[in-house]
Amino acid sequence: MTEHVAVRPEADPSIMTPLEEHEELRGVVRHLLEKDADHEAVRRAVEQPRGWSEDLWQRLNRELDLGSMIVPESLGGAGFGLRDLAVVLEETGGALLSEPVLESSVLVPLALALADDSDAVADLLADVASGRLVGTVAFDSALTVEDGRVRGSVRRVVAGAESDLVIAHCAEGIVAVRLGGEENAAADGVSIRPLEVIDPTRRQADLELDGAAATILVGPDRADAVWAQVSRAAAIAVAAEHVGIIRRQLDATVEYVTQREQFGRPIGSFQAIKHRLADVLVDLERSRSAVDYAAALFDEDPEAELAAEVAGAVVTDAAMRTVHEAVQLSGGIGFTWEHPAHFYLKRVLGDEGLFGTARGHRNRVADLIGI
Repeated sequence: MTEHVAVRPEADPSIMTPLEEHEELRGVVRHLLEKDADHEAVRRAVEQPRGWSEDLWQRLNRELDLGSMIVPESLGGAGFGLRDLAVVLEETGGALLSEPVLESSVLVPLALALADDSDAVADLLADVASGRLVGTVAFDSALTVEDGRVRGSVRRVVAGAESDLVIAHCAEGIVAVRLGGEENAAADGVSIRPLEVIDPTRRQADLELDGAAATILVGPDRADAVWAQVSRAAAIAVAAEHVGIIRRQLDATVEYVTQREQFGRPIGSFQAIKHRLADVLVDLERSRSAVDYAAALFDEDPEAELAAEVAGAVVTDAAMRTVHEAVQLSGGIGFTWEHPAHFYLKRVLGDEGLFGTARGHRNRVADLIGI
């Protein structure tokens, strides 16, 4: 007799109940971003020395307390879950912020909160949570640690040249490495090489570490499990950003096709255009549901893998289709690099290279359910 194996974890349906608090949070974040982070502001921000607006970054941390949201109350944080943060990430993703919200306000605080010795990293966590320090996470590294010194290479680190510290995984555990020294110079044993990338809102750099000081956050016994949890959170968080991109591009495209006329009528009135936009709307609803479920389940059981991979597969595909439709349906102006749609296209293409393709997520889904 074949034993039945549930391909989806069981969870109480109430975890998907819409919450009034989420809409209030969404309204607060959207109001701030509409006022101070329109597309022209984003274009100006990416030209700044660190690739983002220092003023907006401080406001996000001061007014919204972003960095402490995912930190448990027992460690001095706000104790919010990933489902709450997904609301924020949908808005920041839709605005295409270049500020390091994903890395420094979500993934780094989560990793620090999971450290073996919370007292030992309390000051570091407080600095990251407040925005005083900017941290990033490296998912492509080959490192060794001996006597508190780390050696090896770290590839394609988001904001690697602009961050104060990086967190990475190696055989000895999960380590934190300070990147910046005095007068904004690289720390001893750290060599940074900025990369030329397609997405100007998400800079990247390669790091070479040769005897740089390292702090082991999680020892080898727990490191794999904790890193898998951080990686699942990253997949869900990126998917949440992409939901915001889909929504924003759908709204912008609908606005354009209702104003642009051809043959004496708005092009949005033609059936072919309606069908394509209806498909994008279906993608939006599917994507939001996948992210809501994955984030809610992560809060219930951070070790649940399948929902995160499903969200990654569904939303990556949907975001890619949406940004291409936005370019196509915006007519001739949509094919110019100056059009906002191209910034969104570059973000989605860049994220696919950084965080994985839809095919990669589907392959992991297949592995998890035994296909």
